Amino acid sequence: MKRQMNRLFHEDGRILIVAMDHTSFLNEPVDGLVRYGETIRATVAAGADAYLSPIGSVINYADDYGSAAVIASVDPRGKFGERAVDRALAAGADAVKTMTYPFGDEDLINEAAALSARASEVGMPFLAEPVPGGFSRSDMRTPEIIAAGARVSAETGADFVKTFYTGDPETMKLVVDYAKVPVVMLGGHAKDDIRDLYQEVHDAVNIAGVAGVAIGTNIWTSDNPGAVVRGLAAVIHEGASVDEAVEASNDYKA
Repeated sequence: MKRQMNRLFHEDGRILIVAMDHTSFLNEPVDGLVRYGETIRATVAAGADAYLSPIGSVINYADDYGSAAVIASVDPRGKFGERAVDRALAAGADAVKTMTYPFGDEDLINEAAALSARASEVGMPFLAEPVPGGFSRSDMRTPEIIAAGARVSAETGADFVKTFYTGDPETMKLVVDYAKVPVVMLGGHAKDDIRDLYQEVHDAVNIAGVAGVAIGTNIWTSDNPGAVVRGLAAVIHEGASVDEAVEASNDYKA
């Protein structure tokens, strides 16, 4: 397990994940995901550490991931859920991820715990993604509820959790401190200004202490996804300021 976690996380203990599992639920094609392999290759070259992909894309784009790690996004429900870890392992994934919905009608906590147990048996890291109350409950996005959801998900045995940014680094630190496992911040909706994205990531990493980010929309909706990743890598792994990250992004040539 330690060797597998070291494959996921950079030697500085941080991780830059490009989230591309949206193809398992989006209701229309998006150009950056239509060109899935091209987007992967461009962002690997720019410094991405890992990818979050559905099983099908883990298999279909195996050659494109190169040296980057791959986290398989799976659904723990139903008969297939019992075999999700083994399927991810057979597909060549380095870790497995599932959703949880703490404090909602369908929280998936028991299913996640079962998946976590199987992942532990085969030495595969497990990432839990809590969405308190489910996606429709935007009222359950307070720092305290986000922190509680992260901890509940960590208690399933998750090795790290992916969750919302609380809106400021001071309250995000509550999430980091309470989770007790590494916290990866999800990117959310696309920002109008790349500087806003880098500022949020800079504050979350350097003040709140998150272990990294899992960003999708802000990357694969860009005309130059590699440039976006280059700036993120500068912030996460190189200690760059926001101005330096913007400069690195603007100067990046694939």
